[in-house]
Amino acid sequence: MNRGEMVGYERMTRAAGAALVAAAILAPQLVLAGMSSRITIAPKPPSNARTRLARGKFLVANKSLRDPTFSETVVLLVDYDDNGALGVVVNRPTDVPLTAALPEVKELRKRKDLIFLGGPVARDRMVLLLRATAAPPQSVEVFEKVYATGSLSALRHSIDRGEAVRAYAGYAGWGPGQLDAEVERGDWLIGPADSKAIFEDSPNGLWSRFVERFAGDWAGAPSHDIRAAAY
Repeated sequence: MNRGEMVGYERMTRAAGAALVAAAILAPQLVLAGMSSRITIAPKPPSNARTRLARGKFLVANKSLRDPTFSETVVLLVDYDDNGALGVVVNRPTDVPLTAALPEVKELRKRKDLIFLGGPVARDRMVLLLRATAAPPQSVEVFEKVYATGSLSALRHSIDRGEAVRAYAGYAGWGPGQLDAEVERGDWLIGPADSKAIFEDSPNGLWSRFVERFAGDWAGAPSHDIRAAAY
């Protein structure tokens, strides 16, 4: 896909946001019930394992990845273990307000939160990320002060405290060994997640910033560290 085609795809994605999340608006299912078997409380990765696949890492699509589903995406890994991996794309916003999908949450009415396209799987389900100083109820810590949940109580808890919220229609999923193989093939760059990038920075330009940063990290990494990233 050339640059012109990619720009066209991005415009189509934003323009079609309402249609893509229509199912979530009509009958939103907040995911942690459906994802509970995937979101697990695993040990934190060691500090020297910066490029290893793990919960709380960013996957950044390499420049060579042409699949329009993931081209120029930044994915937060919400879970990763021997059974597979699960993440949400953090740089594809729609024009659909979150309050349209969750009208029963009155606390959202004065906010301008938009729904993001979290991935190609189960777009009738919603994943919430919350940035909080302490764990909200019914949530799982993804990395420092960032939590994943499917709980309206947790959402209200964070809104009441003025904390940042992101909502994702759908998610990205990989079976056992699938993501490892994609990393080994060179489809993805891996690095530490950044809460500011998720909750504050504009999604535009996010991919270009991180692909250059992580590509530089990998270029300077010892070969055994790069090989370890796929395992």
